[in-house]
Amino acid sequence: MDNASTAAVSSVIMTDVMIYVVGSLLIIALLDFYALKKIGDKRRPAYQELKVHKAVTLLIVGGFTLVIGVLCMFKDLTVSRYTLTYFGLPYFLALVYYMVKIFRRVRSEERRRRF
Repeated sequence: MDNASTAAVSSVIMTDVMIYVVGSLLIIALLDFYALKKIGDKRRPAYQELKVHKAVTLLIVGGFTLVIGVLCMFKDLTVSRYTLTYFGLPYFLALVYYMVKIFRRVRSEERRRRF
């Protein structure tokens, strides 16, 4: 097996990163919709507190995408296909962070309403 078949060039990297970005934004929007339905209103303090966590999640997703995009454009980034697998890790971690914050806030709001 030659080295060309195991290397991912900039176009392949950016395609994978764009799939990760679109998927992440879709999941973030669905989680935000879920929180809105469970909490009740955008003006509630419980929902307002989630704005900071959403901003942090979008900052991580956008920042990593920007860094990889700049490296692909100006440095003609080439990595192995095994390394390319790890490029999805920041997106996954950002989504896990947001999910934890949303589900904790929704659970706490539901408990508060019961009492």
